Amino acid sequence: MKKKRKYQGLITGLICVALAVLIVFGIYFVQKMGNKIDSELSIEDAQTLIDNTVMGLPGNVSTGAKYVADNTAVTVNDLSYGTEKDIILECTYKTVNIGDAIETNIDKYLENVYAFYLDNTAQGIKTNATKIKLYIAEIIEADLAASTPVTGEVTVYLYETTPGVFTPYLSDETVNTIFGGILDAKNIITSAHTVTHNGESVDIANLNTLRTGINDYIALKNYDSEKPDTSVPIEKLWNTLKYDFHRNFVVNQQYKYLTRGLATTLEITALAVLLGILIGFIVAVIRCVNQKTGKLTLLSGICKVYLSVMRGTPVMVQLLIMYFVVLLPLGVEKFPAAVICFGLNSGAYVSEIVRGGIMSIDEGQTEAGRSLGFNYIETMWYIIIPQAFKAVLPSLANEFITLLKESSVAFYIGVADLTLGGIKIRSITYSNYMPLIAVALIYLVVVLGLSKCVAILERRLSKSDKR
Repeated sequence: MKKKRKYQGLITGLICVALAVLIVFGIYFVQKMGNKIDSELSIEDAQTLIDNTVMGLPGNVSTGAKYVADNTAVTVNDLSYGTEKDIILECTYKTVNIGDAIETNIDKYLENVYAFYLDNTAQGIKTNATKIKLYIAEIIEADLAASTPVTGEVTVYLYETTPGVFTPYLSDETVNTIFGGILDAKNIITSAHTVTHNGESVDIANLNTLRTGINDYIALKNYDSEKPDTSVPIEKLWNTLKYDFHRNFVVNQQYKYLTRGLATTLEITALAVLLGILIGFIVAVIRCVNQKTGKLTLLSGICKVYLSVMRGTPVMVQLLIMYFVVLLPLGVEKFPAAVICFGLNSGAYVSEIVRGGIMSIDEGQTEAGRSLGFNYIETMWYIIIPQAFKAVLPSLANEFITLLKESSVAFYIGVADLTLGGIKIRSITYSNYMPLIAVALIYLVVVLGLSKCVAILERRLSKSDKR
């Protein structure tokens, strides 16, 4: 028998190794096949694509960038096919030298625009950012029209992102070259915060209208300097997941929203369970005493009302009422308000669990306690409740798990719990998938871990009962 099991284990191991080798070779083959161009491109088609791309680079309000685009010509002379689903275009270009013009005359441009702004202000003429932009455009473009165009050679890459669809890869260096140093000019303009006027240096950093008009003159918003993703679908999915993971959790250590939120969630749950157990035992004992002896009728009635309210209304509504109606006017903070609300809610369910445990104890245990000289309270405390607690302990542990999930609504009153941590990341990255899935997975892992602990506890208790 042992020899047979040994061979079975060996065969299973060999099968696993063979499957792993097949998967590795399959991925390698798919990736190799994925690096081939699915469709060819003519020089004429490439020229059309480049022309459309160049004309689409300026932003909607960018007067300067549109002027440069209108005076830029990129000619595709030759193309060749690369090894990464790419087409390499050898091009020549002709454009205006806006980078040199801005670098050489920036002080003159800013001084003239500032004087125009002051003159209009002194005359009571309302000067908005559009007027500023058009005025500086008139000055700069007069110089550009009188300057000598620049020419040169540039290499542009086209990537086949989907079969038959080619996307130009315009790096910052490529755009800067084709548009005559426009990115250099943009950096010079946006970093200029002082202007010389009448021989004095004037700070214009806080003149928002002036700054907006100047910055809007050059704006390139219609291109992405990231290299297009041409990987096969499964690899592209993996790359997308890696990018989303990095953007949502790694950048600025945004994962800390989740770790701190998880700590807060566990704190609320633990404290609420302790409060719920305390309230639950008290309510259960009161109801059991009333049921068996007929005493504590008033307290038992109050407990029944409490149970009806807590079990008959949604926990989220209870939380909102508890915080905004009851506790906020008293100056109670959000965290203790959440603990109190969830503790009261849990106490209602714990009380029924405990009451069921107490009522399940044989009546002979009560008579045994009386025969030992205990009164009713002592019998309950020393004999009945310990046995009942042991019987209901697994159910109480499950209540802890249920409360952990229910505490996810604490963010409605602004508690920085795990759910709010995911929502915070979502508001920063505008990504729905990754933050919300991460929150769900964290809850799932924690709940599965606690469920495993409950299962172990139940096995231990069942073994102790058999001894």
